[in-house]
Amino acid sequence: MSKWKRRDILKIGALAAAASGFPAILRAQSKEIVILGLWDQTGAFSDVGPLNDRGMRMALEERDMKVLGRPIRYVTRDGATQAGTSTRRAEEAVDGEGARFIVGPWSSGVALAVSEVAKRKKVVHLFSGGTEDISGARCHRYSFQWAASPYTAAKTVVDTFMKANPKAKRWHLLVADYAFGWSVEKYVKEVGKTHGIEFVGADRHPLGEREFSNYVQKAAANKPDVVAMINFGGDAVAGAREIFNFGLTPKVPLIMTWSSGVEELIQLAPEIRENCWVGSNFYYTADTPVARNFVKSYQAKFGTPPGYAPSAAYSMTRMLLAGFDKAGSAEVQDVIKALEGIELNDVVGPMRVDGATHQTLRPYFFLRCKSKSAMKHPLDLADIIATGDAPLPKEYAACKDIGSF
Repeated sequence: MSKWKRRDILKIGALAAAASGFPAILRAQSKEIVILGLWDQTGAFSDVGPLNDRGMRMALEERDMKVLGRPIRYVTRDGATQAGTSTRRAEEAVDGEGARFIVGPWSSGVALAVSEVAKRKKVVHLFSGGTEDISGARCHRYSFQWAASPYTAAKTVVDTFMKANPKAKRWHLLVADYAFGWSVEKYVKEVGKTHGIEFVGADRHPLGEREFSNYVQKAAANKPDVVAMINFGGDAVAGAREIFNFGLTPKVPLIMTWSSGVEELIQLAPEIRENCWVGSNFYYTADTPVARNFVKSYQAKFGTPPGYAPSAAYSMTRMLLAGFDKAGSAEVQDVIKALEGIELNDVVGPMRVDGATHQTLRPYFFLRCKSKSAMKHPLDLADIIATGDAPLPKEYAACKDIGSF
């Protein structure tokens, strides 16, 4: 009997000793701020996800993986450029890892699905892409849009190009057939009306298209003054190559309306880039203090300058961290309130989040590619010839009420 009691007492003592450590462990875990980077490692944007991850990590490492004196735990998930996969993995990170802050994904259509997860789970969501719906018809308190409004992009591109080429009135469009392409196409056509542009054709192609010969033949048959692509990444590269191979460019100007910049342009031979005009949310020669420091650090680390993808992830993460700083809190509602109306000077220059729509008001860049003879070095691909920051006119605004928590 006494032996049993002794063994029992030892077990109880061991359990008590172990239990005494639990509060400390729980306190340590509760101080940790978990941020999810939802970046594609597979699927149509598998080439972009690693670049997003680079930019996000650099922003976190600048802060030594800490904010508000608390450690940041950065977790990543592969969204596979699929809505079902991305929403499932976002929910797993929220429920299983304790993530309360999501940055990404990269596809506009997928991001709209993730935005609904953020709303349902009541977590912060930052996104950069071409759909107008995040800050438009499907706006809510939990999602924020970093990229320029599709209207801002379209107005910058069309106004600047037409000022330089006032007689180029016949436009043929090649459009990615999902949320991003639809939004940008809408505003290219709206702004085009003010210049008397005739849209002689507009062909839509699926995300991940690599065979553009049929589209280009149709474009050539319309005898356009301009071919404007509203697509991205590998789609844009494949399209530009086919347009050149068919003989349309460089005689006919090519506009890459919403481009990743460096990552696309370095994949194109100099002769393909000739007479190519490019719109982008970032270009590495942007003359801002944050951009200069970021570009220097990125190029030293990876050997090439950053394009739109790593720069967007970098700047979104900096914006989120600035929200923590302003709020003095890591509570979701406090951070959201801090982000609403926040003003920053970041990689693109002055930025302000519209509290009524969660659209970031910021510059959009328009570039003209250089001829091979004008390039001073292999990465001297283009000059920034204009920036524009015209906000979406109120008559187009679809976010009537950002809603409550």
